[in-house]
Amino acid sequence: MKNRFYAPGLLFTVALVSYAQIKNVQALQAMDDASMARVAGQSGITIETTTQHPDGALLSTGEIRFTEEDRDGQGEDYIAVDGLKLRTYMTDVNGNFIGADTFRTDIDIDADGNVSIRTSDIDTLDLELGRISLSGRTLFGAARFSMWEFIGDSYLETVLLNDSAGARVGFRTVMEEGSGLTYQFDEDGVTFSTDIVFLPAPGEYAFRSELFLSGNSDELKLEIGETSGSFEIRNISLLDAAGASLFGANNFGGLGFSDLGVNTGYFTVRANDGTGIDGNGVDGIRGEINLDMTAGNVFYRTGNQRINFSDVALNTHGELSYTLDFIDTGFTSGISTSVFDVNDLDLMIGAVYFSAGDGSSPGLSMGTFAIENLNLNGDSLDLQLYTLPGAGSEGMQMDLTMAGTTSFELTIKDDDDGSGNPQPQLTAEVVMNNFSLSQTIDQTEKGLHVGIVDQSMDLNINQIRMGDGSVQQGQTGRIVMNNISLQPGSYFRVEPLQ
Repeated sequence: MKNRFYAPGLLFTVALVSYAQIKNVQALQAMDDASMARVAGQSGITIETTTQHPDGALLSTGEIRFTEEDRDGQGEDYIAVDGLKLRTYMTDVNGNFIGADTFRTDIDIDADGNVSIRTSDIDTLDLELGRISLSGRTLFGAARFSMWEFIGDSYLETVLLNDSAGARVGFRTVMEEGSGLTYQFDEDGVTFSTDIVFLPAPGEYAFRSELFLSGNSDELKLEIGETSGSFEIRNISLLDAAGASLFGANNFGGLGFSDLGVNTGYFTVRANDGTGIDGNGVDGIRGEINLDMTAGNVFYRTGNQRINFSDVALNTHGELSYTLDFIDTGFTSGISTSVFDVNDLDLMIGAVYFSAGDGSSPGLSMGTFAIENLNLNGDSLDLQLYTLPGAGSEGMQMDLTMAGTTSFELTIKDDDDGSGNPQPQLTAEVVMNNFSLSQTIDQTEKGLHVGIVDQSMDLNINQIRMGDGSVQQGQTGRIVMNNISLQPGSYFRVEPLQ
């Protein structure tokens, strides 16, 4: 059964709202007939919660810290957030604050024994996180999910499922058209900002997404459930300390995702029970990822033009394995992750074409592109994200390594002309050896700064064939490029076109 899929919803926010309404009950009322009719089984209760703080504050905390168990004897590593604040409030048509909010939570048990906790009638929601650090070194100054507007009958729901296989919790997000929020994070006095908009599927009134959390004695499993709709990430901008765009009316554009679907989608999490080369235990977590997902259209838009990638498909063909660990070198700290057991990963793009910003007036397709049978050949993909060294520094350094041999099959096929005849195509086998990339990523007042610390690899393009699929011209040869590198100290700066 093919399900539609949306990138995992704000599960953390759903849980926070559920917790906050329990801690801040303002009135407990018997349900009237209309309320009873809205819930299954007609056996629930309604809790109305009213915030009393002048700015709508509902829940706040001091520092929140997760400390990783020290199994390797190298000391404890941790990630910390300098506090959290959750607000609910009402706004006018221009988004201005006009007062505290009252929202409702319906709790019901259906005939199958499933418990539903549904929070609705929220006007506007803010979630603010303080400074985010890794083992004491700052990654971001702060992060905010702000001005999340719940239009109409939008709601968040947590469901405790009566499952014979064991404990299972569902998280559901339902957003009517027009609902959305602003996401921001601060770094070195510059704020990254973007607007997120939820869009329903054609013929439906609301965007919907589901996640399911289950577990057993030694692992958790997060499954992607039924999802209908799409979303857009709009107005990607950099702001100064006063909240004004650094580039005036210009911005970096936006991304869009539509008609997303999944046949299989889950990942598991458990303690890493491996052993290091010194015989001691290792820190962190490990698990598996299994994805078979599609996207009807993915696009990038600037101004009134956009490039579209339609009929995108990603398939891992079974489980990939991963590990994740917090690290601290003494000079910098970060997160290290490795992905392995990659033997047959496919990524396909059915068509690439340009159109107007709203998707109308599509141009001719530039063809079909496919990367198939991607294989790490027994090695792993290793990714480290570090805080930048030095007192007061923010931003990050990214190190990406694929040691050994990575290979895949590349296909570029011309667009179907409707004649029924085979279309011209190019195929090749691509082999990369000892790929490594190290770069810094920092947002500045001049734009996004990407600095090259080091980059190198060997590249072979073998078995190059061209033809129409019925009459191949044979192998045209191969291309070998050794010691490909970028000069350390080089950099890229990305800014909106002025």
